[in-house]
Amino acid sequence: MHLVAIGGSDAGISAALRSREFDPTSDVTVVVADAYPNFSICGIPYYISGEVTHWRDLAHRTHADLQATGMRPRLDTLAADINVPGQRVALRGPDHAQSWLDYDELVVGTGAVPVRPPIEGLQHLGIKDGVHLLHSMGDTFALTTTLDEDGCRTRQMLGDQTPKVGHELRRKTLRRRCRHRSDRAARARAW
Repeated sequence: MHLVAIGGSDAGISAALRSREFDPTSDVTVVVADAYPNFSICGIPYYISGEVTHWRDLAHRTHADLQATGMRPRLDTLAADINVPGQRVALRGPDHAQSWLDYDELVVGTGAVPVRPPIEGLQHLGIKDGVHLLHSMGDTFALTTTLDEDGCRTRQMLGDQTPKVGHELRRKTLRRRCRHRSDRAARARAW
């Protein structure tokens, strides 16, 4: 039996792990849209603040951990289409090449999709304009780069995944800004 799980967060990974627990001989493939399977999205504010010092510490399991269970993670791979009658999934890999992956059982556990608030003109803004969606580790790296490069410019945060994550992100970003400002002031005094 070949199980394909689409989604590298808790739902997809849990389904894949459970399948291997029930039947260690099962063939399991997990299709993950980015390079960061099974990371803690709720821990992102702590990484941004510097309290979690390395992004790998946000992972519930590493890529190697997942492979050690016998599953095959397909990282940086997008599930582009599902052919239900043919029991196969169209994939687009990191090289943008398309292929098909056959399955006996399919689990779709892709999670949420970030939504931009309906603000006039927002759809035309992006990272270069200082506008960040925060949903993935790639988004997180882009935001931390902006914070590091732009220093203590004024920031406005709209919306959040959950009230707790949004609240923590606001608090932790402020802490990061204050710490960086303090570090710069200490270096200036040393001159």
